[in-house]
Amino acid sequence: MQISRRFVLGTGAAGLTAGALAACSGGPNGAGGGGGGKNLPPLTLYPVGANTFQKNFNPFSPTSLNGSRSFVYEPLMISTPIQLGNQIPWLAESMEFNEEGNVLTISLRNDVTFSDGEKFDADDVVFTFLLMRDNPAANYTARPITDAKKIDDTTAEITFDGPQLAYIEAIGNIQMLPEHIWKDLDPIEAVIEEPIGTGPYVLDQFGEQLYTLKKREDYWNKEGFQVQSLQFPAITGETFVNTLASGDLDWAGGFVANVEDVFHKADPEHRGTWLPGAGVVCLIPNDENPLWKDLELKKALSAAIDRQQICDVAIQGYVKPAHPTGLPKPTFEKAIAEEYTDAAYTYDVDEANRILDEAGYTKGSDGIRVAPSGEKLDFTIELPSDWVDLIDVATLLGEQFEKIGVKLTSQGISLEAYTEKRGTGQFVLALGAFGAGNTPFDMYRFMMSSEYKVESGTVNQNFGRFYREEADKAFAAYSVAADDEARAAATVDLQKIMVEQMPNLPLYPAPNWFHYNTVNWTGFPNADDPYALGAPFQTPDRLLIVQKLTPTED
Repeated sequence: MQISRRFVLGTGAAGLTAGALAACSGGPNGAGGGGGGKNLPPLTLYPVGANTFQKNFNPFSPTSLNGSRSFVYEPLMISTPIQLGNQIPWLAESMEFNEEGNVLTISLRNDVTFSDGEKFDADDVVFTFLLMRDNPAANYTARPITDAKKIDDTTAEITFDGPQLAYIEAIGNIQMLPEHIWKDLDPIEAVIEEPIGTGPYVLDQFGEQLYTLKKREDYWNKEGFQVQSLQFPAITGETFVNTLASGDLDWAGGFVANVEDVFHKADPEHRGTWLPGAGVVCLIPNDENPLWKDLELKKALSAAIDRQQICDVAIQGYVKPAHPTGLPKPTFEKAIAEEYTDAAYTYDVDEANRILDEAGYTKGSDGIRVAPSGEKLDFTIELPSDWVDLIDVATLLGEQFEKIGVKLTSQGISLEAYTEKRGTGQFVLALGAFGAGNTPFDMYRFMMSSEYKVESGTVNQNFGRFYREEADKAFAAYSVAADDEARAAATVDLQKIMVEQMPNLPLYPAPNWFHYNTVNWTGFPNADDPYALGAPFQTPDRLLIVQKLTPTED
C-alpha cells in the first residue's frame, strides 16, 4: 500500500544530476519533439528515491525494482480505489464467484503471450495462485487460497477457505507469473535480471544510475499504448526536488515543500500537482493500555487538535483536515454515509478542558494532568528522524495539547526501531498512516479488524490493537454481502464505530504524492479527470495512466 512518501521512498547519498538526465533523454522535448513523430521522447519517472539500482525485477522481493509491477507483470483485472466498484478487465475478461463466495471462476483473454513468446493461459493463473498459497511471504493479498485448477486454456477455478466476495478487487489486482520461468524459483529469494511477463514493456537497458523499459512489439494491447520507452533515473530524496524543478521529470511522487514556487511557477501551463487522499494519517492510541478504555480522554484529545493548523503548517496546505469517518476525499467520498456527509471536527480547547475536568483528570503542580488511575498524561511519540513532516505534526500536537494539560514530546529514532515498536505495541501513543486499500472495507480492516490480532509478536496492521466484536461483525457482514446495498450497510456500521468509538484519531488524508509535467506527455489524471491515483508508485493505477498518455502537440 502507498500513501505518503515515508512509506515508499528509499534514501541515499547521491543521485543522477539534472544535466546527466537531460543528456539521457535528449533534452526536454526528446529526439522527436513533443508531437507525433516516430521518435517520441521517453516517459521519465521518479517513483521512489534511490542512490543506485540493483538489477532485480522479482515482484515479491523487498528490493524489487519499481518497473516490475504492472509494466512487466500484469493483473487479471484493474481496480483503483478512486473508481469504487469498477473492475476493469485486463488479462481476465471476467471473474465470478459462486453463490457461497468461496470459488472464483476466472475467464481469460485468449490472445496474450509472455514477452518471450510463450502463450499465457490458465496454467499460469493456477501456478500463480498455488505459489501464493504455498509461500505465505508471497501471498501479499493474504487470501486463504486452498486450491486452484485449470478448467480449460482460458478458464481457471480458484477455491478459498471461506467467502471472499469482499476481496474481489484485491484478488483481481494479483499480477500473473509465467509458470515456465518461475516453477523452480524461490519466489522471495530469486533474483530476476531478465524479467518475462505479459506486460506492455520489457527491459531495454540497465545501469546502476538509469534503466529503461521499451514497448513490446508483440503486446496483446499494443495499439493501446503510445509511450515507447519508460526511463527510471536513480535520484535520491535529497536531489529529487532540484531534478523536479529543472523540468527533467515527466512524472514524480514525493513531498515537495513550497511546490508552487519550486515547481509550478516556472511553467504553469505544463506543470501540476494533484494530491487525492490515499489513506489517512492518525494519532494512534494503543488500546492495550487501560488509559484508552476511557472514551472521554480520546474525545478531549480530539477536541484539542487544531487539524487546520496541522494541515496549513506541517503539510503546507496540501490537504484539508480529515473527515471524522477517516475516509479520504475524493477517493472514498461517495462511500461516506448520508448521516456523516456534513460531519466535521471542531477545534475547541474549552470543551476539551471541560471533558477532562468532569472525567476526573486533575492537574498536578507542574500543570500536567493525571488520570483517575494515577497515570500522568505525559506521552512520547517516537518517529523516524528523517520524517520531517510528521515530526512537525508531532511538535504542533505537543503545543496544542499543552493547552489542556497534556504533555506530548516527539523523539527521533531509526525507521527500523519505529517499525518494530509500532508492530509490537511498544507505545502509548503513535503517529502513522493507514492505506486506503481498494475499498473503505480494506481501510477499516487495516484500522480495527481482529484478523490482525496476534498472541505475541508483531502485527502488520491495526497497530492500535483495537479489537471489538461489533467491528468484526460488520467485517463479516461485508465479506459475505452479495450486493452493493448490503456492503454499503456494513460500511455504515464501520463508519459509526469509527466516529463514536474513535479507535484512531484521524488528522488529515494521507496524500497520494503526484506531480506531473506535460511538456512531452498529456493525459495524467487530475481533479477534473480523476480516473486513477496519480503517484508513479501506485499500482495498478499507473498502468491505466500510461495507457492514457498521448504525445503533447507542439
